[in-house]
Amino acid sequence: MRRYQFRLESVLRLRRAEEGQARDALVSANAELRVALVARDAEYARYAALPRPLGAMTAERLRAEVAAASLAAATLAAAQQLVSAAAARAAEAQLAWSAAAQRVAVLERLDERRRAEHADEWRRHEVAELDDLVTSRYVSGAIVGDRPLLGGRP
Repeated sequence: MRRYQFRLESVLRLRRAEEGQARDALVSANAELRVALVARDAEYARYAALPRPLGAMTAERLRAEVAAASLAAATLAAAQQLVSAAAARAAEAQLAWSAAAQRVAVLERLDERRRAEHADEWRRHEVAELDDLVTSRYVSGAIVGDRPLLGGRP
């Protein structure tokens, strides 16, 4: 009997490579998300640290304070948009990796099932060979002494 060989081994290797690429993309997307979160938190801290104007001020100073606050708020909003975009890319990468891992798992389960079927067939083949061997030895020595071993009673 031939040794076991999974017919879809090349497809399984390809699927594993795709899963590895998807995993790398997921790691990259998660790293990008972490960087975006750190940048957003830094912008929030900068926005929160803006001085609160108290008391009377000139129109020029008021315009400067408003401009600084508007700029900080716009920067914070842009950082939040970057976080949202990075989170969406990370979610897409998670879905892509999950689908790739599922395709690999399907092929691995098929390989395991076929391997088990082959092992069962191999055992049946061995049992049949042993049965043939025992039967042929039994038939060739069918009569021991004056007592028949096959057919009929002694």
